[in-house]
Amino acid sequence: MKSFRPVLLLAVLPAILLWLTPVTHEALLYDRMAILRGEWWRLWTGHWVHFSVSHLTWNLLVLLGAGVWLEHLRPGRLLRYTLAGAPLISLGLLVGEPAMHTYGGLSGLATGVVTLLALTQLTAAGAARAWWTGALGLIAAKCAFDASHAQALFAQFDSPAIRPSALAHAAGAVTALAFFLSRPIRFCLSLGRAVRLASPSPAASR
Repeated sequence: MKSFRPVLLLAVLPAILLWLTPVTHEALLYDRMAILRGEWWRLWTGHWVHFSVSHLTWNLLVLLGAGVWLEHLRPGRLLRYTLAGAPLISLGLLVGEPAMHTYGGLSGLATGVVTLLALTQLTAAGAARAWWTGALGLIAAKCAFDASHAQALFAQFDSPAIRPSALAHAAGAVTALAFFLSRPIRFCLSLGRAVRLASPSPAASR
């Protein structure tokens, strides 16, 4: 039960509550122009906003399964990765997809958590390393599929104008790898530097 609580508090409850109260979506959605105006909380909260029941369900299923497993193996790692990885994924979108004005969903974080789980298992004694190496290969294949297709592989959206973001999924995997290879404190310091560098100057924000 203890391994379930961080996932519940970090992802499940916020995402479900936001879905039930859509009036708050506009204030919490990843919105490029709003973030550049200084609304930095959207770097975190945008991941909780979803665009259909299918979108929400698939993201929660993946994040719940991988998150509970990871928390059972390495207590506290899920919390540290989520707090630092969420804004880094959003910053990756700010830099890498300037044409994307809005974004929402836990899929980037879910990809990161699955990646972190696979990397953690690869270092565990007695783990099925071939299986977890294959899991990393599937993550890479999923990112490649998203980059070459306009429709999501699993989730369905309420509006045909909504498209999956391959960069968000790739950023989730890359941030998980960076987190795994570096000490968490150093990783968080790098996050702080990235936020300061991305902050608009006072003259630009007028």
